[in-house]
Amino acid sequence: MEDITQNPINDSADLLKSLAAEHQVPLEIAEQMIVLMQKYPDLSIWGSKPELMSQLEKVLKSALDNKLIGME
Repeated sequence: MEDITQNPINDSADLLKSLAAEHQVPLEIAEQMIVLMQKYPDLSIWGSKPELMSQLEKVLKSALDNKLIGME
């Protein structure tokens, strides 16, 4: 029997890729964010939210430094 349940992480990843394309966010950034979503799934107060924020800052700094995105 085939499992017809959908994986919430995959659904979120697909949504993030779709939104990234819609808003002209480079795919590389979306892919890095998907990896972080999988690595830090627990964003509760006692979860990994601070570490995720730190990692997102690094992704954005790298994107700015490599001119993947620009400041308006």
